[in-house]
Amino acid sequence: MTALGLMPLALLGALAGCGGVGSDVGNDIGQAVGDGVVCGVRNCTESSTLNLDEISPRFTASQAAGDSAVQVRGNLGKSANLLTTVLMAPNERLSASIDGSPEVTMDNPDGKRYDYTAQLPAASALPVVQVVFTRAGVRHVSQVTMPPAFTVLQPMGTPLMTRGGLALPVRLSLATVGTASATAVGSCTRADGSRFTTTGTALGVRADGVVGGGYRLEPATVDDALNAASRSQNNDDPRTSAVARCDLTIVWTSTALGSTPATMNRHGVLRGERSASHLLSYDARP
Repeated sequence: MTALGLMPLALLGALAGCGGVGSDVGNDIGQAVGDGVVCGVRNCTESSTLNLDEISPRFTASQAAGDSAVQVRGNLGKSANLLTTVLMAPNERLSASIDGSPEVTMDNPDGKRYDYTAQLPAASALPVVQVVFTRAGVRHVSQVTMPPAFTVLQPMGTPLMTRGGLALPVRLSLATVGTASATAVGSCTRADGSRFTTTGTALGVRADGVVGGGYRLEPATVDDALNAASRSQNNDDPRTSAVARCDLTIVWTSTALGSTPATMNRHGVLRGERSASHLLSYDARP
């Protein structure tokens, strides 16, 4: 980095290091720079600059087995552009409800209008979730009926999968076949001793058409997915050491697609997801 490029960083450090007003100014500048970086990545766009039919609601309502509430999370986007975040204007509001209960205003945890969340107590077997975007007093409603809840019937405990071993049979309490997907969350060790974590690594699964809710996890497919996740966390370096062992939680998810308002962009989405999980130890060592 050139001396000129270092000047803003040095200035920020000097301002933040000073007491009184200097400290406040330094913090404010640092916050502004941080916000600018986030918006640079998320391509922030003010809602006030867009027509309603350019705005896409992008939300997911999810509930894990054993949880009493549905979590709604998401943001507003622009058309089909997945890399743009739309920031709501003062005359706009996001709210959510479940099964006709009173609406709650969605929280903005980051305080920057990037993402919004709501927690909705659920009591019915197939909850109906609504997310409402209100602009200038006019409501635009997205709605989804959650898929049926389910549990993992098999395996129990923490099964061990080896790279050269047999496929792991999985049985979910679902009558349907091939409607669930699996992701891996956990920590892994590479052959060279280095470690990485995986969050939401998609695993290719095989449906077992003979048994309702039946699936198989194939060692070769799991190994490929974990090594791809490992490389992605190491700058996609093809020389990344192979995965040796992982302690994982396998999350199975069933998804339903809801409807979004015709007044908003057609690329909006509201998904309903139910999930259940089991543990898995994976050993790729010879």
